[in-house]
Amino acid sequence: MSNWIDFLSGNFISGLVGAGVGGGASIWGARMQAKASDKTARETAARAAAQEAYDVLSEFESTMAARPPARSFEEKTAWNRDQRAMIIRARAGVGLLPASENARRIRCREDLALITPFNDHIPWADHVYVTTLIVEDVMRNLGTYVTQRPVPTHNDLKQQVEDERKKRRRIALGRKLMAFEEAAERYGLTASEINEVNEIKAELGVGHSRELTTEERTAITS
Repeated sequence: MSNWIDFLSGNFISGLVGAGVGGGASIWGARMQAKASDKTARETAARAAAQEAYDVLSEFESTMAARPPARSFEEKTAWNRDQRAMIIRARAGVGLLPASENARRIRCREDLALITPFNDHIPWADHVYVTTLIVEDVMRNLGTYVTQRPVPTHNDLKQQVEDERKKRRRIALGRKLMAFEEAAERYGLTASEINEVNEIKAELGVGHSRELTTEERTAITS
């Protein structure tokens, strides 16, 4: 009788242990499954946000390329307002990239910070060109993330943008200087025009347009 009781007691304890182990394994498995589901959900949400930011920038690029140049103060103000709104929307999507994509997130944020409001510093066509350079770099980073491809090779975009802006600024000023020089030969310049000519020469570091580089003169006359 005693052996039978011991046998039942042993089976009872073994059962309890087995149930405990099984229950613990089930709980652990459920937690791991929940974590995996949460991770998948976060990644899906991040890709959706990146895709939305990509689409916003694509729309931004198309709108900028298709619209007529912003000339009046009102047109410039309206464009800069629209541009800022689209950049904010894109930045929101970029901010949702996961920690594992830190390199892309930083690159995209730095790129978007390079976009400046349009003003008379360079012509509208130059603003479109430089801004497009920036937007397409952001889109490359977002697009490769959405399609699960490696981070694209990065050049020094900030320096490239600065060089382009400087080059295009010099060409715009050189073109204006040439126009003033032609006007001076034909009918002379007003005092305010002479002052503007002197300011242009000072910024370009020349005394006459013929002192510009061959590349700049070719670009001006093309």
